[in-house]
Amino acid sequence: MDSPDSIYDDPQRLFEAMAAGNPNLPVPVFLSFSEAKSAAQRYSKDIFTAQRDLVKILSHHEGTIIKRWLKKTTAQRQKVLTSAYPSIPLTHRPDFWALRKENPAQLRTGTQYRDHWLLPSLNREDLSKPQNLLLFLRSRARNPPGIFVNADANSVHIGHTARAVMPSYLSGYTMLLMGQNTQAAYGRMIAWDEDDEAFDMMSTGIGLQPGEGLQVLEIQQRKMQFLLECAKGILQDLPLNGLDLSNLPAPAHVPLPVTSPDWPSLTQEIEEAPYRVQSAFDIDCLRPLIGARRNEAEDFIWSLREDPSFFQQVVLEWSEHRQEKLLTARGKPHPVLHQDTFWERVLSNMVSNAYFDFMIWDLILKGIDHLLHLKGEHAHQTSSSPELAESLAQALAHFEHLVDQFIKGSIGRWEVSMVASPPLRQHYVREPQDPTNTRIKVMSKGTSRKRGDHLLWLLEVFLQEDQLFLCGLENVCDELEREIRTDRASRERISPYIAKLISDLSLFGELKRQIGLATPGPRMSVVVEQKEKHTEFENKTKLMGQIFNVLTKTDMKLAEVGIPQGKFNYPSDKRRTGATTRAMQKAEKNLDGFWTRVDDYCKEDTGKTIHGMLNGILKDRQLHRTPDWVEQDRKPRHGNNYSDLDPALSQFAAIELQSRTESTIDTAISQAKENQKSKTHGIPRTGSSAPQREFENNACIEEDDKPTIFEVSKRGFKAFTTLFHTSTEEEPPGDLPWSEFLSAMASVGFSIKKLDGSAWIFAPVDDKWKQSIIFHEPHPSSKMSFQVARRFGRRLWRRYGWTIENFRRG
Repeated sequence: MDSPDSIYDDPQRLFEAMAAGNPNLPVPVFLSFSEAKSAAQRYSKDIFTAQRDLVKILSHHEGTIIKRWLKKTTAQRQKVLTSAYPSIPLTHRPDFWALRKENPAQLRTGTQYRDHWLLPSLNREDLSKPQNLLLFLRSRARNPPGIFVNADANSVHIGHTARAVMPSYLSGYTMLLMGQNTQAAYGRMIAWDEDDEAFDMMSTGIGLQPGEGLQVLEIQQRKMQFLLECAKGILQDLPLNGLDLSNLPAPAHVPLPVTSPDWPSLTQEIEEAPYRVQSAFDIDCLRPLIGARRNEAEDFIWSLREDPSFFQQVVLEWSEHRQEKLLTARGKPHPVLHQDTFWERVLSNMVSNAYFDFMIWDLILKGIDHLLHLKGEHAHQTSSSPELAESLAQALAHFEHLVDQFIKGSIGRWEVSMVASPPLRQHYVREPQDPTNTRIKVMSKGTSRKRGDHLLWLLEVFLQEDQLFLCGLENVCDELEREIRTDRASRERISPYIAKLISDLSLFGELKRQIGLATPGPRMSVVVEQKEKHTEFENKTKLMGQIFNVLTKTDMKLAEVGIPQGKFNYPSDKRRTGATTRAMQKAEKNLDGFWTRVDDYCKEDTGKTIHGMLNGILKDRQLHRTPDWVEQDRKPRHGNNYSDLDPALSQFAAIELQSRTESTIDTAISQAKENQKSKTHGIPRTGSSAPQREFENNACIEEDDKPTIFEVSKRGFKAFTTLFHTSTEEEPPGDLPWSEFLSAMASVGFSIKKLDGSAWIFAPVDDKWKQSIIFHEPHPSSKMSFQVARRFGRRLWRRYGWTIENFRRG
């Protein structure tokens, strides 16, 4: 009988022994060194030979390929693709398609769709688009195969986690691909007992387990052969044998025509990513986006405190996405529905989540800034070595843990909200409520896999931890965004509230994607122990815990002051009269009463208001309140009459005019500084107070900045007139189409990108404005009401100091 220790010297016997205890554990195919070496050499030869041929073809005919490909119809492009790869999958992300077709039991007996799992980027839908094949040809021909190793290894993530395409196994060796730029060196293996660094290279991701390396080699060989056949198919009438590069000048760069839609999008970038050179670790590219999301959360808090109509809309939206709204299988409503207990839960959760969102994105932004600081300090090390400097690697590990914990929180909110969303709640029922606790148990009426409901299947992936790990958060968000974007029926089933949650989950997915680029390959070694990560996370989120303990208590009695039953009706979309003015003032007073209740309770519990606890993190602002109505003579006016302006903007507009006509901007700044000394957070400011420009609240505006005047088109001016509507004597304008808003913002120097969900980011091209800003597209209709447009205008004023006086019709 063999000794127990001998099992560990024989990997095959070890795997078989473990599989005996767990039949679901996959047992890989075991290779000998000679088998692995022979396969690696064969793959390497095919890859480099195909690349040399492709370089020759592109050097002579790249312009012709581009011209012919762009002239072809979609059907003609698909014919070329099918000729090069007869069994090419039809749809985007064929691995998702295969995942829905095959269950785990079927996969254990062998998949029927190996190529779907192994080569998800080779599909007819994506490659028949104008740009993708051209990008693919150029990137793979012009760059050594080693720089694609991480991307190609990651591309089969779903196939690995689903156990559909498991790599083979060879113990005792590390395969080298990255940095190996010759056919002879590419795929070479070094033995652990012959090289002291061999195992460490594999554990840090620089080298690969030979079975994983062979899988990457197969993927690259298949891709290079496919591209070569596509190039030949496009140039089928030209002689391609015997092409010589010896007397050919260096190929000129042939620009690819821009065929993308009007506005770039994150979805488009993700769709093109498999066909481009993989980006390096570049966390600073997300810094503007995270900063904008953090600022959006800050604006959200102040809008809740300042705008009664916005407060009412958010409360009602939250109430419609509570699980108490679900019926039991017998059609019985929840016992607390429509009672004060229900509204207490809604209001306390809404308030706490508003502040948590701000603190979450503030901590993520600080984490990015810390990484950028360390990255700058160790730039000389990261550029000369594939390994990150140790301090940067540790900081990155802590940052990833921080992001992972916040993802869990977002998933928890998704679990509560998605099943209760009005367009989706028909698919779920609630178990009868246990009177001894408040937990609500929800059940699906059937499986989305059986129903063939792709959208619902994707939405439910977030509810299943194992499925989310299998697919990857970023991959699920990508596929969900594509489904919503391409299918109108799916888009209409997504409520605005859920669309915003998708935006946040997608942003977390992008953070995870970028973190994954930090190491050259899959890392096996532990940089920071789990206990240390947990301790640092607790220290960073201690303030969040304190605020959570206060805001989630059930004795604040917020329902008494916060139930939206007429208290917050705010007719800002009506022509200003004495009656509408008094109605607005009443709603504002009720809103101030609600927040006074919250602040007083917090102060009684902790000795500070919420904003006092967040001092130095959340910037102070003054709330604008509607001034008393004053009857005005309806005489013809000459020029601008600033008594008619929206009270939130009127005083600032008057100062703007004064600064331009009398050059007294320095005086206004000085006066604003004096006023800042006596301000307290959240104090309402009415139109009767002295007009002051709040430079301290507009982080993007320097004190010596002169007012900027934008000359815009007639359409653009109409859009900005809606955003910064000023007249109290005229009926407010109608809805503003989203396309008009985008065009107007682009005309004043914003770079615009569509994110996932409903979010769009607007990045100022001019450094004067510094910070980007996020707005959410109205959903499912792409028109914003006057009230929404007014809020957008308020945020632009807060962020950049703009009023209608900054715009002139050209």
